[in-house]
Amino acid sequence: MKLFLQSIAISIGIHLLFFLGTYVTGIIRMMNYTPDFEATGSFSSEVTFGHTYTASPLLLPITFICVAVIAGAIITLYRSKSAAY
Repeated sequence: MKLFLQSIAISIGIHLLFFLGTYVTGIIRMMNYTPDFEATGSFSSEVTFGHTYTASPLLLPITFICVAVIAGAIITLYRSKSAAY
């Protein structure tokens, strides 16, 4: 049970680091952005529609489980290596 909780905690930590890092990077880029109005020339009143990327709703649970399994394997390997010495 301890291995399970440790691997879940590591997975939560890694996911939080990823999302917080993405969030902070976006905030920093937005704060430092200065538009270049001279390079655009004139603004157009047309709107262009295109494709947007939408991730599967299963992506987060799948990555969460995969990271937890990998973390559990690393913890198990670390414990077996340290017990051997």
